[in-house]
Amino acid sequence: MAFQYGGIIDGIMLAEQHNEADEKKALDKEQYDKEWAFAREKFNFQVADAAESNMLKYLSAYKSQGGSGSGSGGVANNAELTNLLKTIKGELPEKSLVPAELVNANLKDVKKVWAIIQAGQKNAQEAGQIWSPELSESLFRNFYVTTVVNNNAFDPTAIAESAGIDLEGRSSFGPLWKDIVKQYIGPTTSTAVDFSVNTPVKPLDPAGQLQVKRLYASLLEGPLADMKADFNAMLAALPEGETLDEVDQKRLKEVDQALANLKLTTPSYRIANSIVGPQVAIELLTMNPKVQQYRTYFNKGLVFSEDAAGNELLIQAIRVGLLREGDKIMLGTRLVPITAASVAAAQEN
Repeated sequence: MAFQYGGIIDGIMLAEQHNEADEKKALDKEQYDKEWAFAREKFNFQVADAAESNMLKYLSAYKSQGGSGSGSGGVANNAELTNLLKTIKGELPEKSLVPAELVNANLKDVKKVWAIIQAGQKNAQEAGQIWSPELSESLFRNFYVTTVVNNNAFDPTAIAESAGIDLEGRSSFGPLWKDIVKQYIGPTTSTAVDFSVNTPVKPLDPAGQLQVKRLYASLLEGPLADMKADFNAMLAALPEGETLDEVDQKRLKEVDQALANLKLTTPSYRIANSIVGPQVAIELLTMNPKVQQYRTYFNKGLVFSEDAAGNELLIQAIRVGLLREGDKIMLGTRLVPITAASVAAAQEN
């Protein structure tokens, strides 16, 4: 009986031992699983971290070798290119074709264009010349645009595969990898711009200035001589004893005085300008922009009619640099100043 009792106790103890062993195994397995999961997570993190590091190293190496990240396709350079294009556009006539030619040009070409405009402005300032958008455009004789195919050896898919990166996945620091590598991929084509530049404008020496004055005087003499000839014909046709009416007599005296003033050692153009009009001076500056620096020789006494034709001539006179803010003209019978608003309106038309 005692044996039986002992057997039961032993059986219970053995069963408890087995239960304890099973519980320990369960606890050990749970701990093992936790440790394994942590180790796996740590390993995966290290792998992912290493992959990101490798990818960034690849991109940095590509950039340092002159890839798209450091060329005209880089984010910083794109901003610089955009701002420079806006600046150049502001220095050219509103309808100029030059900005359109530069839209897809590389940063290096656009910088050259801007340098040429800046040099022109500096030369003009030193010569006392008034600069205008038209003069900026006149610096460039011709533009030659060609399309260039870029040999881009950068393959983000292959690099990502080597680095162990999923381009569709998100980086640990936020952006998708496919968005990160975009800034390193240059366009497959770009526009190369070649241009020929006009000879820089230089100030005229005294002899050259005198030549310009005489040229302008000769241009005015033509229409004045025609008017003088018309008056002579009118006088010849009058019956004996009759004379020109008061208005014609006054006009004839003005024509004679204008012709005489043009033949002076230092010609005076004021009366001639008031009779002939602004067309001659506008044409002179249109054909010879470099004489704009001597515009004050030619813009005295100008008269503009108060109608559409007069308004168009006034716009042309401002655009070619004959008139600027502060100058005074006759608008019909009124003496009026050229204002900043007048200049802005003329440039916008």
